[in-house]
Amino acid sequence: MCGICGIVGGSSDGNAIDRMVAAMHHRGPDDRGTYRRGRLALGMTRLAIQDLSPGGHQPMASPEGDVWIVYNGEMYNAPEERRQLEALGYRFRSSSDTEVILTMYRHYGPACLPRIRGIFALAFVDLREDPDDPTVFLARDPLGVKPLLFARGADGSFVFASEMKAILASGAIAPTIEPRALRCLLEHGSVFQPDTMIRGVSMVRPAHCVTIRGGTSRVERYWRLGVDRHPELRSADYREQVEVMADTLRETVKAQLIGDVPIAALLSGGVDSATLTALMAAEIGSKVRTFSVGFGQELAIFDETDVAARFADHLGTDHTRIEVGHEMIRAELDRIVDSIDQPSIDGVNTYFVSKAAAEHVKVAISGTGGDDLFIGYPWHAQMLQQADGGDFLTDYAEAAGRFHQTLSVRDVEMIMAPTLLARSGRDVRADYQALDELSNFDTVDRITALTLRGYTNNQLLRDIDAMSMAHSLEVRVPYLDTHVIDLALSLPIDAKLARGIPDAPMRDSYRASGIKRILIDVAMPLLPAGFDQVPKRGFGLPFEHWLNGPLLDIVKSVLQPERVARTGVLNARSMARIQAILADGKVISGWRLWLLMICQLWAERMGVEPAR
Repeated sequence: MCGICGIVGGSSDGNAIDRMVAAMHHRGPDDRGTYRRGRLALGMTRLAIQDLSPGGHQPMASPEGDVWIVYNGEMYNAPEERRQLEALGYRFRSSSDTEVILTMYRHYGPACLPRIRGIFALAFVDLREDPDDPTVFLARDPLGVKPLLFARGADGSFVFASEMKAILASGAIAPTIEPRALRCLLEHGSVFQPDTMIRGVSMVRPAHCVTIRGGTSRVERYWRLGVDRHPELRSADYREQVEVMADTLRETVKAQLIGDVPIAALLSGGVDSATLTALMAAEIGSKVRTFSVGFGQELAIFDETDVAARFADHLGTDHTRIEVGHEMIRAELDRIVDSIDQPSIDGVNTYFVSKAAAEHVKVAISGTGGDDLFIGYPWHAQMLQQADGGDFLTDYAEAAGRFHQTLSVRDVEMIMAPTLLARSGRDVRADYQALDELSNFDTVDRITALTLRGYTNNQLLRDIDAMSMAHSLEVRVPYLDTHVIDLALSLPIDAKLARGIPDAPMRDSYRASGIKRILIDVAMPLLPAGFDQVPKRGFGLPFEHWLNGPLLDIVKSVLQPERVARTGVLNARSMARIQAILADGKVISGWRLWLLMICQLWAERMGVEPAR
């Protein structure tokens, strides 16, 4: 894993690329490098995982010196592609997957992207057609696990990087808030890509590539979600479906254990991560290091670590339990704000479990994606209930938006600074329609696609990358491997929901509610007896307890009207009303307070100035 960045054209600020690289040191403390050619520069920071030798150094050039690459990610099928390239006559100087991808690009061109099984954000500089006007080619993995931002600078340059901090460090982009993105964040807890919180900066969308040449850019898509790519599976016997899914998960976990460093697992109290940990343990044949986050007996309702410990004991892992308290939030708040890169309502649990894991390993496996693929979230049941009533699909996008609403439209209009609110027009229906990638298919597949392209990508994966890489930890997500996704989207509804639409998935046990049926049955021979007889539990943080109690002084300090007015992001009058409510001893939603605090602290850290 790495941080990558680059500048194409524009002014001749020779130090800009060095500032960008320095801003991402945490993403790759093992190595750094730059490449300059005229008004083009590439940079990277390296977290060495495959080929720990200098042979994996980046930026990396082809033997001919006519193509360069910077690459952030892991390619799980690199050995297979390497053998095919060797059969075509190519020779390799290292054992790194970076060199394999570089060679694939030289041979296949952009058609190499669908061949890469892995997580990645990358940039090629191709000098072959015209060394004086090279082609710069950016791309991001199919699910958007690894981030890539790009922007057009005021000086005509194009800048790109793994993080917003690096984009701003270039000096080509002003730290001006994008009002539309702020409104989306407050309404839904995250910013819908390709928007970002900074005006003029976009995320490269998952499964997309960007070609930059001659002062212009072109965006194209190279992969899509698809239904029934294994058409025989939908009508197969259920026992066969379970066997195929188990084999695919087993093979995927094995593929994702590639690397020259130890790999741990982030083990929650859920079935998803426990199943992957069991498959890891079977493959490795020795103790797997596992890590979980909890909050102690006082906040036991939020704590899944007892369940995680039972899974760990059954699987024989070397388990570490991290107990997070309000004192840790106080001590780490500044770094949490630095780490998030763009504000979000979530990610704090990942911050602490990643910090603990990074003391021992460079790579960890996460169960992220299991609920997303197999209809495991409680709001999935609510969406299906509405669809079953007949009125949901007539306005799918608008209905989907309501299930992720963090603050009401009225609340958002009161909370945003008036100057930003006036410029923040958003069409929520259009936002969700852009994520509705399987709009012509049945409701379950459609909800799966909307989840993957929305909540999974915009919130979960963005937060996981930012918070884990803040500690120089790479997190891999086997459920979001394209092989697993293709299989999941080839299954009938009853393979995911055993008893139709569940009434109370958070009250009934997994077995009684029937949710995630196939994943539960894959896990049956792997996990302790009775694991399916308990209800699914959502993971939450006790922000309401903390922010209305032992951390109330921080809330009051951060949301002071005078302080808020200096950045011009939040409405100072509304913050005064919040201060009065808190002074009266009344409780305010913890998630609301956290989101407002993070917005303000992030704006201060980024040097955001009031809109004019």
